[in-house]
Amino acid sequence: MNWFECIYNCYKWGCYTPAEVRKFVGYDKITAEQFKEITGEDYATPSEGTSGTTDGSIGSDQVN
Repeated sequence: MNWFECIYNCYKWGCYTPAEVRKFVGYDKITAEQFKEITGEDYATPSEGTSGTTDGSIGSDQVN
């Protein structure tokens, strides 16, 4: 099976969103370069995306 062609056609027909196509990179069915070719968007790797860091606070803002 040619995953790239299948995913490309499904995206073109409106069956997949960019977020859904992104999952196929994680499944190792297409590359990040193929993701860009299909969607026209850059594939952000986890190190390029949000850091996931917080300010360290938890719970409510209530002061005792």
